[in-house]
Amino acid sequence: MLKLSKKSLAVSALFALTLTAGASRATAESGIIVKEASSDGTYCHIKYMALSEEALSSDTVEFNPSDVVDSYGPCSFDPKSPEARQQQLTAKTRHGGVFNDGGNDGGGD
Repeated sequence: MLKLSKKSLAVSALFALTLTAGASRATAESGIIVKEASSDGTYCHIKYMALSEEALSSDTVEFNPSDVVDSYGPCSFDPKSPEARQQQLTAKTRHGGVFNDGGNDGGGD
């Protein structure tokens, strides 16, 4: 049986927490939650956070973690790009300002 001291258990927990926080920060910076390449590598399944309402009406980059876009498209897709911003503005206009309408208007059209 493996015996762990309280100190080694605390260090392990702190290490795991640090890794989780680092992954969350990376997601917050890139906006990408999941990026999986197809078996032939010609496209990716991408889940990313949509830009916030404030970011869409300005030049800032701020993601809305409660608004996730699920799409298929090129693996080079960047949710911070001007093209992605335009796609989200177009989707917003098309749906009367509603992003979460149950549709799949992600960046992979």
